[in-house]
Amino acid sequence: MPTVTPRRKLPTWLKVTLGAFAALFTLAAIFGASPDNPATPAAATTPAVPTYTVTNVIDGERVYLRDSTGVPKTVRAAGIDAPTTTYCWGPETANWATTFLAGKQVTIRALDQGMETMAALTLPDGTDYSTEALKRGYAKYAPGVTDGTYATALQTAENTARAANTGLWGAPCLGTIDAPTPSPATTLPATTTVTPPKPPTSPTTPPAPTTPASTQDSAPVAVYFKNCAEAKAAGAAPLHRGDPGYRPQLDRDHDGTACE
Repeated sequence: MPTVTPRRKLPTWLKVTLGAFAALFTLAAIFGASPDNPATPAAATTPAVPTYTVTNVIDGERVYLRDSTGVPKTVRAAGIDAPTTTYCWGPETANWATTFLAGKQVTIRALDQGMETMAALTLPDGTDYSTEALKRGYAKYAPGVTDGTYATALQTAENTARAANTGLWGAPCLGTIDAPTPSPATTLPATTTVTPPKPPTSPTTPPAPTTPASTQDSAPVAVYFKNCAEAKAAGAAPLHRGDPGYRPQLDRDHDGTACE
C-alpha cells in the first residue's frame, strides 16, 4: 500500500490574518458603493474672502489698508473720480471719507491690477463705498474698469446727486473738481445817500393888486361919436367917463359926463 502523507495544518496567525481580510471584504461588499451609483465627491470648500482694515484715508479716492497679517496695501476706489484736497470740494470729501472709512473693516474686489490696485470696497453691512460717495456728492462717476450692473448702479448714484445739487454739484463747485474753490464774490456795503435838508421856506408875499390904468384921458377907439347928436342918435348919451365913445371933447364942462 502506498504511504499517505498527513496534511499540514495552517498556523494560527495565518488563519487569523486570512479571517480578518475575509471580514473586510465582506463589509466592503455590503456597505460599499455599487458601480452604478458611484459615491459623490465632497464639495470644494470656498476660500474665505480676506478682510482688510482701513488704516488711513489719503483723499476721497485712495486709502491705505492692512490685512490680518499686517501686510499693507494701497487701493484706489473703483468707478469714481474724487477731488484732491487742493481742489473744489476736496477738503469736504477727505473729511467725509475719513469719517466713513477710517478704522473700518472692508473687503475688496480688485478690478484692475495696474500701478495701483483699483477695487470695489465693501463694508461689513454690504455698503459699497464708491456708490455711497457718488450718492452723497463727494465724487464723480469715472467709467472704465466698471461694467454691467455695477457701472449702472454707480451712474444712477451720480445722477441722483446731480439732480439734487448735492455736494460738489452745488455751489460753489457746480460739478467742477479740477480747479481750486472759487473765491466768493465781494459784496460791497450798501451806500446810503444823505439828502441835505431843505432851507426854510420864507413866507410868500402875495403880489400887490394891479391897479388898472386910468382911462380919464383916453377913450375907446372901437366906438366913436363925432358929436353928441350921433351919441344921442345911437342911444348912448349921456356918456360917462370910461364908457365906450366918451371923449373929453364931448364933455364941455369936464364933469365926467358928456352929452347930458
